[in-house]
Amino acid sequence: MKKTYIPKLDDLLGGGVKEGASIMFSASPGVDYEAFGYQMLNGRLEEGSAGFIFTNVGEPESIIYEFRSYGWDIESRIENGNVFFVDGSSPFLGMPSDQRYTVNDYSEIKDVVLRAIDDIPGGVGVINNLSVIIDYLGNGETLEIVEAWNRRASELEVNLVYLFTEWDYEQELIDRIRETMDCVVDLRTIEERVIIGQGFMVANSAWSEPPSTMVLFFVVQPGGVKVYVPKILVTGPYNSGKSSFVRAIATKSVSVDRKALSAFPTTIAMDIGHLEYKGFMADIFGTPGQERFDMILDVLSREAVGAFILVDSTAPETFARAKEMIRKTRAEAIPKVVVANKQDLPGALSPEEIREKMKLGAEVPIVPASVTEGWGIMEALDTLLGLLYGG
Repeated sequence: MKKTYIPKLDDLLGGGVKEGASIMFSASPGVDYEAFGYQMLNGRLEEGSAGFIFTNVGEPESIIYEFRSYGWDIESRIENGNVFFVDGSSPFLGMPSDQRYTVNDYSEIKDVVLRAIDDIPGGVGVINNLSVIIDYLGNGETLEIVEAWNRRASELEVNLVYLFTEWDYEQELIDRIRETMDCVVDLRTIEERVIIGQGFMVANSAWSEPPSTMVLFFVVQPGGVKVYVPKILVTGPYNSGKSSFVRAIATKSVSVDRKALSAFPTTIAMDIGHLEYKGFMADIFGTPGQERFDMILDVLSREAVGAFILVDSTAPETFARAKEMIRKTRAEAIPKVVVANKQDLPGALSPEEIREKMKLGAEVPIVPASVTEGWGIMEALDTLLGLLYGG
């Protein structure tokens, strides 16, 4: 199996793609999709594989610039011959091309790409863009060419990665194209009157039975494709360690604090953070723990998709308040992890004792942690991401 290097996609496919398999990223118009093919190619180049990019959507220089914007070094690999372009763009723009292969006329495209496939046994080739080929050649010829490419690629264990925009083609054509692929990943917009997000889902795979899970994503520069978790809530009683927890897991965070007279600072409105971890991006919202701020819990908890419930393991008298905050933030309806904080202090109850006292079912994970000592935090994050997306 070969990795796609797309966060979460390898898990959905059972470890990646089979050697020699074809994969198509099939995107609705307007979806950011080119990074999927380029990220897969970049990961494989870093492994030491060979590859090529067929382009009919922009000249090679613009694609090199795009790789640079993602923080990926393709130039040195072009120089050492690990990757090359099949340039199907420059001649049509009236520009000279010095690439290894150039398509001057679409009647040449089948044989030129077959030669490129022959050059990279065990490698990966990106076809960007299949829909432009259809626009030039029409339905029947395109299907015949794609089938020929896939046969040769399969013989040489080359993974072909097709980027396809689903313009208003005949449904029969789209269905036949999808049938020629070993794997199809749909890229879709998520809309509510306006586009509010993008997601991918494996539509079919010849070697696995992926779940019908829609994974939200962003394409960021630098970085490429990142799985996006819209909102994670951090709640719990006063002094359970919520603000410290948010600061510990967030790449960037800010707290709205007030220092009372001769007392410790306490969060009076919210903690806001943003994290990037193992290809995931998420926005974190921490609630205040004091009852007088309960009126804002409903606002803070809206659209949350997962929650951490912080409890002070040494203060069982606060557990009832913790359960009340689960109810007030509607966290009982979303995946949640109880973080049993302050496990380093004398008298801390074990996770099993906390589960018994809070009367929580076995489906709610309780992760022991000490936020001040910095352990148990990433385990809690891994547990919640596992609940959200499996794995």
